[in-house]
Amino acid sequence: MDGLQALITAEAFIVMLVDWIGAVILFRAYLKNRRRSALAFSLAWIFDFLSIFLSSSYLTVSSLTFTIFSALIFYGSVKFLKEESIRIEYKNILWFVPIPTIFLLYLLGLYEYTQNVEWVVTAGASFGISGIFVIMGGIFLKETEEIYKSAIKYLYIGIILFGIHLVPAALFGLDVWYRPIGFTFSAILIIAMILAMMKLVSSEPFLKQGANKVPKIDLKTGVMLLNSKEYHELKNSLKEVPALAFLRDVVDVPEKWSCYFVTTVPFQGKFKNTISPTDLGRMTELSYRYFEELSKSNRRGVVIIDCLEYLTVYNSPESIMKFLSKLRDFAVVTNGTLILVVEEESLDKRILAQLKKIMA
Repeated sequence: MDGLQALITAEAFIVMLVDWIGAVILFRAYLKNRRRSALAFSLAWIFDFLSIFLSSSYLTVSSLTFTIFSALIFYGSVKFLKEESIRIEYKNILWFVPIPTIFLLYLLGLYEYTQNVEWVVTAGASFGISGIFVIMGGIFLKETEEIYKSAIKYLYIGIILFGIHLVPAALFGLDVWYRPIGFTFSAILIIAMILAMMKLVSSEPFLKQGANKVPKIDLKTGVMLLNSKEYHELKNSLKEVPALAFLRDVVDVPEKWSCYFVTTVPFQGKFKNTISPTDLGRMTELSYRYFEELSKSNRRGVVIIDCLEYLTVYNSPESIMKFLSKLRDFAVVTNGTLILVVEEESLDKRILAQLKKIMA
């Protein structure tokens, strides 16, 4: 017994140390690129440290801090998807529908097995609800696997496994035989998750998305109307700018741009970031978030629309004008720039006149 307790204590110290190391590294990543997902994950490991530190003497407080840990893992996952402009799949949201019933049945089953009310309403309830949200966080992160490859694969698998392991931890947590097994498994998963997060925040796509060094270019606040020749001349100067672009020509797009191919064809693979020409609402939402994020870090956002003629084919003139008017306002308020690539001879004269009037 003394040997097992010594093993658990040693593992606890190792995990708490790794918690702090992970929290510091992730916080440094946040300071570097201001991605709030990194801040949420950093805070999560601090609360995991508190949960372990308080578990032997203050079970109720430990249970509370553990739920905060799971909430931060879930929030960080959702925030990560938002930063990548990836929508949560409808099928993933449906997982939440049976949660109230499942959680109640889980608590009833836990009480039937343990016959310990205090354990059920503290650690048991904490493990149960935390496991659900940790698992959902891992499922959400899976949506970015095509972008981050192994950097995110190991993380979401570790998070899902950690959430699943909380069920037997709640069920057998009072049993002496399970404690060294459960805590060892928990320690391995925590260390694996922290290492995976370190790999994630040091990966090129993560650093690229949050890059905070933008070259100074003579761009004015508001709207710039350019023809194709002027646009291609400026394009080379913008290649190091993390611009948001809605394009028809996706050949030779600068790597630092967040590019969306505007098309009615649902391409996959290389052109996964496609958007329908009729989905002006999503373009507005993406542009607003982009302008807002860069404005918060005192950077100039640059949104490029090189498909205006194409948009006029699928939308009414009124819808186009409302859409562009909103983008103009976003650019002005956030000190950003909206670049519209327009060939005047290809636009209806009435639309062109309205465009120049609204954009002035």
